[in-house]
Amino acid sequence: MVSLPQILIKRPEVDSFYTFSTVELPEQYCRGLACFASRSLNEKIFSKSKVQIPRTYCLGFCYAGPSYSKGYYKRPIIDIKTKKSVLLKDIVKDRIYDIEQYISLDGLSALKKALNMEPIDIIKEVKESGLRGRGGAYFPTGLKWESAYNQREEERYLIINGDEGDAGAYIDKVLMEDNPYLVIEGALIAAYAIGAKTIYIYVRKEYPFAYETMKKAINEFKNKGLIGTNALKGRSINIILEKGKGSYVVGEETAMINAIMGLRGEPRARPPYPTELGLFNKPTVVNNVETISNIPWIIKNSGKSYYELGFNKSRGTKLISLNNLFNKPGVYEVEFGISLNEIVYNIGDGLKNNLPLKMLIIGGPLAGPILPNELDTKLGVEELRNINASLGHGNIIAFSNDTTAFDLLYEIIDFAAYESCGKCFPCRFGTQSLLSIVENAKKRGYFTKEESNSIERIARVMKSQSLCGHGVGTGDAVLSIINKLRDEVVK
Repeated sequence: MVSLPQILIKRPEVDSFYTFSTVELPEQYCRGLACFASRSLNEKIFSKSKVQIPRTYCLGFCYAGPSYSKGYYKRPIIDIKTKKSVLLKDIVKDRIYDIEQYISLDGLSALKKALNMEPIDIIKEVKESGLRGRGGAYFPTGLKWESAYNQREEERYLIINGDEGDAGAYIDKVLMEDNPYLVIEGALIAAYAIGAKTIYIYVRKEYPFAYETMKKAINEFKNKGLIGTNALKGRSINIILEKGKGSYVVGEETAMINAIMGLRGEPRARPPYPTELGLFNKPTVVNNVETISNIPWIIKNSGKSYYELGFNKSRGTKLISLNNLFNKPGVYEVEFGISLNEIVYNIGDGLKNNLPLKMLIIGGPLAGPILPNELDTKLGVEELRNINASLGHGNIIAFSNDTTAFDLLYEIIDFAAYESCGKCFPCRFGTQSLLSIVENAKKRGYFTKEESNSIERIARVMKSQSLCGHGVGTGDAVLSIINKLRDEVVK
């Protein structure tokens, strides 16, 4: 196999970009929005996150928050709340421990079927399914694959994005830890379809167990002859496992491409898109873990069968994760079209200690709030956008009355300023300007009308001019909170 070009030289200007590239903390305390929302459950643990340097914004234990890295946490609740399960049916009671167990559960049958199909027919099946990327943008997966497939370049890459950094999201973590074989099977099918010979799987540093389970599973696939020379019907395939170094922005696909290349994890301007000019300037498809995990079911059951699940433009099932303020926090598989009210009160069983629900943040931390009078909204991409909210990864954070609108704004802006990569002026200057205003108003706990006008003006510029979703999302979240909770936050 031809060796791939990789930049391995350590450079201060690169290492300084990443929070944990040169720093190892003996223990980490999470200060992410999910743990902030449930801080009243353990003020002692959460207070330690506020003095930790460098900061940790999500460990993936949102179902047990406030959390820290040395805590002992059992598996979260994993359950199916849909008529047909696409993703969780084999791991509700326990995780899958080896590839033989996976095969006994009909694992790898989709890969076998796919290898007897023409690549373009696989892509057509995925297009027919209506599957959209589950990482936040919800771009049609089949169209992305088709774009890469149609490029003239013979060398192509597939990247699986396991850098799930949104607070409250531990969906990809559960999939990688409990069923890494499903993730890899989906990735192999995708690589075969688009003509990629190399797959990169990027796992965030804060998920050490997920990294180890993926590493073990990759070795098992190699031992089965499913990775390596002539592994895919005469085609060679290699999988490279990458460990993150601490950066929220690297979850953005072009920033991840730069990170894998050994560069600063800063987003690129688009166009050109990664499917045209991606990793090592070659056509590249980036899919997140949940997205790629849908592929085996689609190949086995048909794109048409998948499309029959869900509603409107949101097809299939969706994994959601609930934070620890719910009575039943965990990962659930639901069908698009379920109401938020049913999720909160039937699946999540309301809030702990009979606390009243003040608001939800879905797809956060850079997302607008959802108020109790909006809970009739159905779970769908466009439906949530219509109420100035977001679906994101499907992470659902509940807040009670102990969180004021100002508290929420402060946490979001503080996070956004800390994690901004600084590449584009609207985000770099905008987040720092917003932080300066909220710092000045912190003792008051509200904004004057003049401060509110300044914040809204800055947020609008960030929303319209930022290079990537970090600045855009910050602007969106700030404007949504102020518009929906103006009477509370502006006086």
